[in-house]
Amino acid sequence: MPSTSTPQTKPAQPPPIFCLLAYAATIAARHAERELRPHGLTVRQFGLLMQLRQEPALTMAELARQIGVTRQSLQEMTAELERAGHLRRRPGMSGRTCRLELSSRTERAVYYAQAALLEAEAEFLGDALTPYEIETLRTLLRRLLAHATDDESWLP
Repeated sequence: MPSTSTPQTKPAQPPPIFCLLAYAATIAARHAERELRPHGLTVRQFGLLMQLRQEPALTMAELARQIGVTRQSLQEMTAELERAGHLRRRPGMSGRTCRLELSSRTERAVYYAQAALLEAEAEFLGDALTPYEIETLRTLLRRLLAHATDDESWLP
């Protein structure tokens, strides 16, 4: 005869941060893609251009690590951005390396795309978070990224 007792319920576990970040990233990427489309950029491309803008001397390996893609994916992304006129390849420090340089047209596109993203961010967050909470979230994410990539350039 089956037992009539009910299994004890365990206290609710908080959702793993990995899952929360993944869900938030999916929703945020959807909004960001919509804002970046008129500028001819994807979220990944925009991130790559922003990283190069911030750290122009990065090697391809460092850049791939910084934006969280494989070197092969980075090669494909840079080739697309080069064809679109956003990047130029220049000789690196040694004869075997190259560095990437943003075109002046790209500087303007990144400026306007970033402004559009910040405007969309304000709309997206609305009154869900206070200005203090928004800055706290931004600071925590930057600290997390600095730790995860072992690169302090994420920090202000």
